[in-house]
Amino acid sequence: MKRLILVTLTAFGLLQLACYKDKGNYDYKDIAIPEITGLDSLYKVFLGDTLIIKPTVRSANASATFTYEWRVNFPKKFSDTTLTGFPFNFIFSLEPDDYDARLTVTDNSNGMKYFRFFRIRGQTQFSVGSLVLSQEGNTSQLSFVKPDSTVLPRIYKALHGVDLPGKPLQVIDMIHKFISPTPALGYWITGSGVPDGGVRLNNNTLLQYSTLRKNFFDMPAEAKPGYLENSTNGVLQGVINGKLYVGASQTFYGSDVYGMFGVAVPGDYELYHRAAFNSVMPYFLGYDINRKQVVAFTNFGIPAYAGTGYQVSDVVAFDPLSVGLDLIHFQQINDNNCFAFGKAADGTLYEIKFGAAFVGVVKLSPLYKRAFPQPSLITPTTKWAGSQAEVFYFTSGDKVYRYNPTNQDLRALTTDFGGKAVSMVKLADNDNTLIAGVEGAVYYLDISTGKFGDVIRKYEGIPGSPVDVIKTK
Repeated sequence: MKRLILVTLTAFGLLQLACYKDKGNYDYKDIAIPEITGLDSLYKVFLGDTLIIKPTVRSANASATFTYEWRVNFPKKFSDTTLTGFPFNFIFSLEPDDYDARLTVTDNSNGMKYFRFFRIRGQTQFSVGSLVLSQEGNTSQLSFVKPDSTVLPRIYKALHGVDLPGKPLQVIDMIHKFISPTPALGYWITGSGVPDGGVRLNNNTLLQYSTLRKNFFDMPAEAKPGYLENSTNGVLQGVINGKLYVGASQTFYGSDVYGMFGVAVPGDYELYHRAAFNSVMPYFLGYDINRKQVVAFTNFGIPAYAGTGYQVSDVVAFDPLSVGLDLIHFQQINDNNCFAFGKAADGTLYEIKFGAAFVGVVKLSPLYKRAFPQPSLITPTTKWAGSQAEVFYFTSGDKVYRYNPTNQDLRALTTDFGGKAVSMVKLADNDNTLIAGVEGAVYYLDISTGKFGDVIRKYEGIPGSPVDVIKTK
């Protein structure tokens, strides 16, 4: 035992001696890090144009010389291309999309490499502007409005030689909210007049690459859409053929099957054409048009039908299990309160409001059911838009009305539409702008605090009556 202790102490002493003799006599030299300026994070280039990038590279090292390597990645093709030299000179002939790129600067005096990252966004004349979906006679039309307000009418037919699906409903920009910069996932154009009620277009070319029926893993005989919307993951969700559908988002967003539909959420229900998709809590809400009751769906990655298996705080105002209305509008505001407008069997137009929450199960809190103050203003063609402040805008003939349920204040906007029937209303710019459509034109109206429809701008030359508008990227 004593011998073991002696050996250990001896080894420890030698180790200390070795450390003591290491005087730390190292020859360190500071390396001059080059300054790289004039390189942006994003470059936009039109198809066929040449992108030239000339960053400035300076170094305090007088003997430094530099070489340059530029690599552009093509993630959808799992490949890349590399260019060398200065400046970056790239004729953009790729599919219009976003591409990650990297500049590698090598200091030849010491072999050090420095990296800078940027992105290239390929565009066409359709990349920036607005899309207007309209109904011209019995035909759907898609028009493109340039940033200078020039209208390119009937652009879909010009590009494809055929008309869109009839009875136009929506134009939907597919945005993945968790990826930045936003990838181009296409536009959906929907209509209810044909068995295949939608087409998907490329963001930059407006060329079709899918249809609504083809967006199913098992193609149905028909796909008649209700109100559809873009989910936070950039897939369609909503009502099709009276059932609830949510596109697949469990794979890479650039995959060919991303966003496709499997089977409908199974259950014994037939939904009103618009459902409520909560973005922060694991539930969706709908309205069964046969039983005339509110139904719930849980959403823990895959939606499941819960039906009326929800809690109700009380039924003093009304019973969600027995609403008894034929709905004309249904909307959830701020992922919280829900509003519905509908007619009872005796023809009375009612307005209902209820809170919704998730407390382990879905819980509904009925707040009121009351007659709408001016039912004569509501027509079979009335369109609705509800703001995050729980204020509604609706059309009635050649007027747009603002309705505040809190005090039941109802007043017409001041805009003069020239006696033409208003065919659409849609909120934009954080609910500070109302977009309204009449035959031949789209109006952008100021509805910010204290404003009641002052015209901000107007697009004319739209074929037919607009039904939906979106701003392209």
